[in-house]
Amino acid sequence: MHRSKAEINTLYESRIFDMNFRGTSNDLSTVKIYTNKNSFQIEKQISFDSEYKPISSVEYFAGSVLSSIILTLLEQSQKSGLTIEEIEGVLNLSLANPLSLVGVKGYDEEPYIQRLTVTVFLYVDLEDKELNDFCYDALKKSPIYNTLKRSLELEVIFKKLL
Repeated sequence: MHRSKAEINTLYESRIFDMNFRGTSNDLSTVKIYTNKNSFQIEKQISFDSEYKPISSVEYFAGSVLSSIILTLLEQSQKSGLTIEEIEGVLNLSLANPLSLVGVKGYDEEPYIQRLTVTVFLYVDLEDKELNDFCYDALKKSPIYNTLKRSLELEVIFKKLL
């Protein structure tokens, strides 16, 4: 493997930030996830029941994507001295082959998240082109966005609140 001099002369930690998580299933029906400082429990990958209250894996995933995009915009606005007065986002998720998850006979295709569409509404003192330039530049600092855009259909739309 050929490494550049910059890679040889820098600390691993300056190039890569490793994180570790642990998951256990003591009751063999739920999973408890342990982070460095917290833990949370998940009962289902996804629920199609409108009455189901706990947060599923897919909901945690979608919430992580949406919050990461919003937080990235807020962090980058603070760094650039730009004031975002209001911000809100909506995420639409398209799950392909959902019938295979519920065991419908004849449906055995692998389920996967095919598409995510995120719409972010901002109240900020920028014109349309400036707003889009700022937002798309900010997204370059989002590890979740940059990972997902390589693996699924991901569209992020920015709309100015009037």
